Amino acid sequence: MFPMHVSKTNRFLRLLDFSFHSLAQAYGYAFMRHVILRYPLRTLRGFWRYWRILGTDAPERRMLFFDEEEAFVRRAANAGKRFLVGTGFCQKPLPATSTGAQNLTTDAFGCPAGRFNHDCLYLSRAAVSSASETSFHPACMDCSIRILGYAALRAGASFAVLTSALGIARDILFPALEEQRFTHVLFAICPYSVEPMSLALLICGLEGYLFHYHSGSCVNYSQWLRADRGDKPERTVLSPLSLAHLARLLETIAAHRALCGGTLPTHYRQVGHIFEPY
Repeated sequence: MFPMHVSKTNRFLRLLDFSFHSLAQAYGYAFMRHVILRYPLRTLRGFWRYWRILGTDAPERRMLFFDEEEAFVRRAANAGKRFLVGTGFCQKPLPATSTGAQNLTTDAFGCPAGRFNHDCLYLSRAAVSSASETSFHPACMDCSIRILGYAALRAGASFAVLTSALGIARDILFPALEEQRFTHVLFAICPYSVEPMSLALLICGLEGYLFHYHSGSCVNYSQWLRADRGDKPERTVLSPLSLAHLARLLETIAAHRALCGGTLPTHYRQVGHIFEPY
């Protein structure tokens, strides 16, 4: 995690370093072609907003808007499925490396949907009702994707399992910029990705929160690039404080929607790589 005392200049230099390395990658080329060259004024506006938010981080999160949290909650609640919650595939559980254990725990099971993909078997059949929560595979017991995905559904939000940078660009950033498919986000991401993700979201007209993983995250570009290609042998974890804050935000948004008489969804359907409420 980046320490709070890091200066705005050093954070900006980290962004430049990441951007320089990305120029040779498919994501960097696609973002340059479809965003920076096509929308230069929006790019400049995004840079200005990015510079303004630098240095305003709270522990383990970054805020991508300039007014109070209460105002953001209202806007996110009114956005419906254009409000997107997302976290990385690296939060999916890994199978235990040891074998022959007599007393199996949730750590003994890998994600039943596979890891480097946008799928979640739990969310594909989750239902919001007065009855008990949908049953799930033992591996899903402590999975943040299950916890956040279900809370997002109750809040009427879309949900995404984030994989590669190019996938995020095609599924989220480009549609947000070109057709406003998404307008508000709550993301849990690797601290190493906070700077480029902040800038990309702001250029594409999105506001929200970025919560940093507490452990298991990448610490340099080579690790990040390996994970971006699906090779991530560590499991990332949010801190209890971040997970509680995310859950509280989603509960508040759900309550605001209910108070305003908004239609409350009951299921998800997977449209492309995005779980949409319906």
